[in-house]
Amino acid sequence: MSNLPAIKCQQCSLYTDAGNFCAHITSDELDSLSNKSRTATLKRGESIETEDLMTWPVIAISAGVISLQHLLEDGRKTIAAFFMQGDIIDLRGLSSRNRGHLIALNKVHLCRLSPEAFEKILDTNPDAQRVVWNNLRKQTYRAIDHSADLAKKHALEKLASFIFECKRRQTVTLAENSVIIPVRRVDLAEYLGMQPETVSRCFKDLEERGIIEFNGISNIRIKKAPTLRRIANGDRNADAIQHPDQNKFKVLSFG
Repeated sequence: MSNLPAIKCQQCSLYTDAGNFCAHITSDELDSLSNKSRTATLKRGESIETEDLMTWPVIAISAGVISLQHLLEDGRKTIAAFFMQGDIIDLRGLSSRNRGHLIALNKVHLCRLSPEAFEKILDTNPDAQRVVWNNLRKQTYRAIDHSADLAKKHALEKLASFIFECKRRQTVTLAENSVIIPVRRVDLAEYLGMQPETVSRCFKDLEERGIIEFNGISNIRIKKAPTLRRIANGDRNADAIQHPDQNKFKVLSFG
């Protein structure tokens, strides 16, 4: 058998990035998994159908962002989680009622993994098993942190926390303290439980005080990481921060 992976796997980040699942499986395991799995590309707003999830309940994200959304009967929605490059979504054993809706927030490349081949690899390959468990563990920790943020933090604190979450999760190499915000502000608002206008106002607030600066629509640089961290941690003593262009102090808005 060839040592080269299947053609569809050769340029896939799940295989090429050292920290991802397929980078930790053998050539034979990769061939077996590839032959039994299916790739797909979603455009923004497209969802993974419930029927597909019944057949393919294990999904790996190779590029883009997928949201887990819950919709109410009156049309209101909330985004419960963001799944990004390298994440594995394992919905086995969940009823369709509890799954929510997996909806792409930008162009997404994903792989629907064969549950049987996936489980066999986990049973026999401890390195691959460790990668999956670490990924699922991080998802759990993020869910716990996010629920605490929604319950206790104000708007500015939530946004500061999210900036650090993006920094931890980004997979591209950027200049020091540069962070890509991978979702639109309307989606970020749904995730943080606020209005899009509030998200924009908080970004502007941080920028005017010299804590961050924008290098494009979605690329920011953290200029004062300790201050941003204090805000994210709910330190109200970080309220008074001097505006870089004014010889006076302003008070951060936490509303």
